[in-house]
Amino acid sequence: MSYDFPFALRSPIKADEVVVTYLDEESHKDLEQPFSAVWDRSLHAKLLDVLLAEQSKLVAFNILFVDSNTNAMAADASLVAAVKAHGKVVSAMNLLRFKAHEGTLSERLEVPFEDLLKASAGLRKTGLPIDPDFGIRMHAPILFNVGGLEEVDSLAWAAARLGGSPFVQPRAAREGARWINYYTPPGGLKSISFSKVLQRQGFESGMFRDKIVFVGSKLSAHFSGQGKDEFATAYTRWGMGFSPGVEIHATQCLNLLRGDWLTRFPKWIELELVILFGAGFGYGATLLRPLSAAALALVAGLGIICVACASVWFAQVWWSWLVLVAVQIPVGLLWSWLHSSFHWYGERRVLMESLSLHISPSRTKELLKNPELMKPGAKLEQLSILFTDISNYSLISELTVLQDLDKMLNSYFEKALEAVHETDGTVIKLIGDAIFAVWNTPELQHNKEERACRTAIRLHEQLVFYEADNQNSPLKTRAGLHTGEALVSNFGSTKRFDYTVMGAAVNLASRLEGLNKHLGTSILASREFQKPIEDKFTTRSVGTFKVKGIGRSVQVCEILGELNIMHTTQPCRDSFAAALRKFKRDEFEESSRGFEETLKIKPDDGPSKFYMKEIKALLATPPDENWTGDVNIGEK
Repeated sequence: MSYDFPFALRSPIKADEVVVTYLDEESHKDLEQPFSAVWDRSLHAKLLDVLLAEQSKLVAFNILFVDSNTNAMAADASLVAAVKAHGKVVSAMNLLRFKAHEGTLSERLEVPFEDLLKASAGLRKTGLPIDPDFGIRMHAPILFNVGGLEEVDSLAWAAARLGGSPFVQPRAAREGARWINYYTPPGGLKSISFSKVLQRQGFESGMFRDKIVFVGSKLSAHFSGQGKDEFATAYTRWGMGFSPGVEIHATQCLNLLRGDWLTRFPKWIELELVILFGAGFGYGATLLRPLSAAALALVAGLGIICVACASVWFAQVWWSWLVLVAVQIPVGLLWSWLHSSFHWYGERRVLMESLSLHISPSRTKELLKNPELMKPGAKLEQLSILFTDISNYSLISELTVLQDLDKMLNSYFEKALEAVHETDGTVIKLIGDAIFAVWNTPELQHNKEERACRTAIRLHEQLVFYEADNQNSPLKTRAGLHTGEALVSNFGSTKRFDYTVMGAAVNLASRLEGLNKHLGTSILASREFQKPIEDKFTTRSVGTFKVKGIGRSVQVCEILGELNIMHTTQPCRDSFAAALRKFKRDEFEESSRGFEETLKIKPDDGPSKFYMKEIKALLATPPDENWTGDVNIGEK
């Protein structure tokens, strides 16, 4: 296939130095010659007479004229005379190899009858080296000491030498293997039927002038009916038929006349190509992703095909390049895919571990199906943000030995992260005792506020106990919630999923978490966060604040719990709201009495206690006339 393929892509090449004359079916009928016996040899004599008149350079018979026929002495004599008259006629011989009765290989030489042998310009072997697929690809070799003859050329070699080819004159030129350079598909060389030559019709004057004429059958090498003399060529596998043996001899002769036969790379060079290419492609393909490796394989395969064709077309050299294209590239590509699969599996495991730091295992598997998430980059997204910390953590850490503190935090975070993952939140960071989590990324969540709020409530209600003074004390979680636009970034590479969220919205959520300390609350949220869920949870406004790092006043709400506590908390919330309205109208004394009423309903109400202290400070130092009721926490 490596030899055949380049010919299928090449356009036919004009080669008119030879003419083939066929003993074809038309000639059998026109000349009334039998299909199962030798022809009348006087017809061959007439053919030589015509070719001599047409000034042919040489005639090469791919026909065996074995043994003189006593019943046709005149025909044999006329053939001998015509051969002598022409002066340059190459007769054919054949070497038969067969197994004797004892199983040994025997040889028998078939040569022309004696008078013809003496008259011929040369005696040449007609046998062709046949490949297993019944194809002819190599030139017939030179034989030595065959049947007592010192040296026997192939029919094509003799015709080229007698025809004056400079490429076959030196004895050294006989050495080395030659491969046929086919010019056209079967039937493409200039040819004519035997009968038309005798009838001097069907060809123009000068068709045979200075040409080498090969004469042979389209049916057999001997006489019709004795076996097909047709062989596969480089074109046969492409559906272009078989070639008569005489045409193959003529093509070999053309190669020798032109000096453009094919050679093949030495085996050691082909072996080096196989080893070097296999190693290079096999290693290089593993450095690429499967699609890139497939593209490389396609480019490499096309490149090798182009080089192989060019080497045949222009350098007359062929080599077993299909070993690279049909074996090594597919094997290398398969190896690349296997390597990538194992590598991808390893990367996926690392990525899953990275993702598991942020999101739940079940969600991790879903997210891994979206390759866009693994790409580094940043974009603005509308997020619900949660910041938490542990109330009185500094004091707790002072009262707890390091080993117990580590155990306590592990237990706390195990339950805390479970609460975040239950609502499909994404944990951005764990900072000391604090948790920074967001919703609505990396996947869209239309109920992001509800998810974040439910997580904050569960964190507040879910208690982890620690040992202090031989007593079990609960760890209480404080939370700050805000919804706003933030920059979401996946820093690093596709091998590591490292989410980071930045922006003023993050800073505000953190400030709201810290505001809990001042107000004595557990869960505080901005109005932007509270508004979408005010009909789903029990909440109340606790005022408007100016916090450090935020350039605007923030309306803050407290998340009290699920909707089922709305009625039980209604009196406290109504009392607090009335007192807060008076506070904002500078009615501090009435407001103070309102907060006192609230504390009677709920003695541990942190915001009421906060405003009682704030009112005392404002009575001592009244605000200016532009005061709007905002509390400046940044100065506290």
